[in-house]
Amino acid sequence: MPSLTLTVRLLTPHSDLWDWQTRALCRTTRADLFFGPDSESRATRIRRERQAQELCRSCPVRHECLRHALDVGEPYGVWGGMTESDRRFGQDRPQLNPQANRKPAKRLRISPRHPRPGRQ
Repeated sequence: MPSLTLTVRLLTPHSDLWDWQTRALCRTTRADLFFGPDSESRATRIRRERQAQELCRSCPVRHECLRHALDVGEPYGVWGGMTESDRRFGQDRPQLNPQANRKPAKRLRISPRHPRPGRQ
């Protein structure tokens, strides 16, 4: 009769996926700055989100945080300096890699059918 043996393979942590979180400035800040209550007034929410965004601006892992929120579709809170509505509607989305989508500047040409500016 064949014996059934269970082979256990220990999983190793993939700390490279979340290691950036250990360097985030928000680790020492109360979570209610980034995640407001449902009963919050609009003016209070705007003030709270601006304070959170101010902290995010000086965070060394801001881009990793934002990339994480966009990748997983995080629906709540301020992540990487973007609010829930910023992420939902794509407003004020900073470029994660500014050089990646940069197109070379086009040189303007004047049509030969039109006179040059300043000349009559």
